[in-house]
Amino acid sequence: MKGTIMRRKIVNLLGSACVLAALSTIAPLSPTASAQQTYQYLLSGNYAVQFTGNVFLPAPFNTVNGPFARNGRVNFDGIGNFSAVVVANYNGTVSRDQFSGTYIVNPDNTFTLSINNLPIPAIPAGIPNTFTFDGVLADNGHIAKIILSGVSVGGQPQTNIGSVITGELVKQYHTP
Repeated sequence: MKGTIMRRKIVNLLGSACVLAALSTIAPLSPTASAQQTYQYLLSGNYAVQFTGNVFLPAPFNTVNGPFARNGRVNFDGIGNFSAVVVANYNGTVSRDQFSGTYIVNPDNTFTLSINNLPIPAIPAGIPNTFTFDGVLADNGHIAKIILSGVSVGGQPQTNIGSVITGELVKQYHTP
């Protein structure tokens, strides 16, 4: 009987040592793991979008300068990507477009959208461009206000973007 009890103690001790050895191989969580948390889920699903403003592009891209409006639907995937189907009017020139981009939502409910190669009638296909928009979420992510905050054409950031474009996103809900 003493031999059986001793074997159990040894087996338990060895089992505990194996568990501790296995646990010691797991990498510890980084102290900044919570700081690296993303908030993209706050902007998720389909939104109706409307942008209005004035376009003022430098020559030779100034053929559509003047009043601007864009309406459509944007789908945010909740992990940092979006796609859009829109109709735009650039000073009377109508454009039906599809494009996609990326976004980052911050803990304070502000966000940034980036669109590479946004279809603009005045910018010929093949000339790279990047449009950046900054916004803020309201009403638990059901509404967002947004503004054009940066433009790069041909790889050159524009120090004075010239155009003033603001918009609103409103969450869409589908009910059968």
